Amino acid sequence: MDKNRTRHVIAVLQVDPHRDVSAAVEALQALQTARSVGAVALLVGSGAHGEAIVDFARDNGFPAVRCSDDDVLSGFARAADLLDADIVVRVGRDAIVDAELVDHLVAQIIERDCDLILPAEEDADSAAGIEPFTRRALDKLLLDVARDPAARRQVTRYFALHPDFVTIARAARCRRTGDIAFVAEVQARIEANAGRATLADLLALAERESPRPCMATGATALIRIESRGLGRARRMIVLARALRDREGIDPVFYVGDKPDLTQLVEQAGFDARGTNAPDLLVVDGAGETDSAARVTAAIEDCTGARLAADYAYYAPLPRALHLDWGTARTAVRIGWEWALPGLLPQAARPQRGRSPRPTVLVSIGAADPHGLTLRVAQALAALDPVFRARFVIGPGFKPSVAKTMVELRPDFETIEGAQGLATEFASCDLAITGVHVTACELAAFGVPAMYVCAGAEDALAASAYEHAGMGICLGMAGKPADLAAAVWSLLNNRARRRAMSAAGQAAVDGTAGARIASELAAALAESGRSTRVAR
Repeated sequence: MDKNRTRHVIAVLQVDPHRDVSAAVEALQALQTARSVGAVALLVGSGAHGEAIVDFARDNGFPAVRCSDDDVLSGFARAADLLDADIVVRVGRDAIVDAELVDHLVAQIIERDCDLILPAEEDADSAAGIEPFTRRALDKLLLDVARDPAARRQVTRYFALHPDFVTIARAARCRRTGDIAFVAEVQARIEANAGRATLADLLALAERESPRPCMATGATALIRIESRGLGRARRMIVLARALRDREGIDPVFYVGDKPDLTQLVEQAGFDARGTNAPDLLVVDGAGETDSAARVTAAIEDCTGARLAADYAYYAPLPRALHLDWGTARTAVRIGWEWALPGLLPQAARPQRGRSPRPTVLVSIGAADPHGLTLRVAQALAALDPVFRARFVIGPGFKPSVAKTMVELRPDFETIEGAQGLATEFASCDLAITGVHVTACELAAFGVPAMYVCAGAEDALAASAYEHAGMGICLGMAGKPADLAAAVWSLLNNRARRRAMSAAGQAAVDGTAGARIASELAAALAESGRSTRVAR
C-alpha cells in the first residue's frame, strides 16, 4: 500500500432496523465531522423500521443498502462498490462514534500498511464497533470465504477467528479515548445501548444517584412480585428503573414475606414494602390486577387473574400463545420484543473468545428441586477436560451439592453466593440452563444455550427458544451419556454457536423494560383524560 496515495475512505453505519431512525442520527452527525471519512452509507437489515430508515437516508443524501441478517457481507460489498471505497470503516449498531478516534484509526491503517487495524489494548472498550479494513480484505472475503457464516453475518469477526487471513496490526493509543470510555461507563450505568444515551438519560442518572427520588410526573407505581424467583425480581427491577428514569414514574415494590427478594429490591434502591394505592399496578406472576389503579399490567401471568389487566406481556412461549382471552379487553403483547430479562449485557464487558479453553456455565435456578445441576455435572465429568466448567449453586440448593461437584471432578468450579451473574454470562461460551428468566437473560447476552427440563411444560418452552435459533432443547436430560454427547457436539461446532449467539441478541434486545415502561406511561397519560384506559 502506497502511504502517499490518497485513499477514499467510507464509513458503513450498521443501523438497527428494530429501532426508529433517531437512534442513528447522532452516529451520522459524528461521522460527518470525521476528516478522514469521504462518505457514509447506512446498512439496514430487515426489521420494523427498515423502510423508514431508508427513506430518511434518501431524504438526507445518504446512500442506504438493504441486506438480510444472514448476508451482511454482501451489504458491505454493495456499499463499497457504490462509493468506490479504498478503506471501509465498519461502525457497529452499538458503537460510540467519536470523530477523532475514527480519524486516528484510519491514519493508523495507512501508516502501518495493513488490511485491518485493531485499537490499542487500552482503547479496546472505547473503540468497540469501530473497525477500519481495506477494500482488498473485503474482496478477499468475497472471493475466498463468502459462504462462511462468520464472514457473511459479521464480516470482521472472520478476521478475528482467522488472524492469518489478512495482515493485521495494532494502533497506537488514541489520546481522546479517556473521554469516550467515560461516556461508555455512563451508558452502562443507565442500561442504555451503547451510542444511544440522550441528555434526558444523563439527567435521569444524576437524579437517580441523588438522595431525592425522581418524581417528574407525580405518578406512582406498585410492582407486586407473587413468586419467590430471584429472576422475576431482577426483571421487575429493570422495569422499575425504566419507569423511574425514563418516564418519571415513582415505583415501589410489594414482595410479601420474602427476605431474599426484599434484600435484592432494597439493594437496588427501591422500597420493598409499598402498600399505598398506586396510579399504576404491575403484577409479575399470578396475582389479582382488578384494583383501583388507573392502569394495570400483568407480566407472564397465565391464570384467570390476567383477564382483569389492562395490559399483559409475554415471551412467545407455547403456554402464552394458547391462552384464551375470551371477551377480555386486555391489550395482549406477545413476542420476543416483550421478553424482559433481569440482567442486561450493557453493564458487563464480554470476554468470550479470549481463552483457548471454552467456558461452560451451568445455571439452573435458585433451588433446582429436581437435581438437574448434579445430573449435568455427572454428564460433563465423563468428557475430556478441554473446557472450563462452572456451576452456579443457588441459595436454595442442598448444602452437599457443591461438595459433590468437586468430588466428581476436582477441576469443576462452583459459584456460590453470587449477587449477580452478568459477568459470568458475558464470559462464558456455552450455558446449560432451565427455561425461565435465565434463558431470556442468556439470549440477551448472546450466549448459546442448552436447556434441561423438569417437565413437559418446560420442554415446550425450551422448544420455542430452540425454534428461534437461540439454543438446543435437551428435554428431560435423559442419560448422562446422551447429554454429554450433545454438549460435546455443540462445543465443537463454533459456527452453530455463533449463529445461536446472533439469534439470541437479535430476538431479546434488552430494551423490553423501556418498551413496556413507555407504553404504560402513555396509558397513564391517556387515563388522565378519561375514566378508564382505552383497550
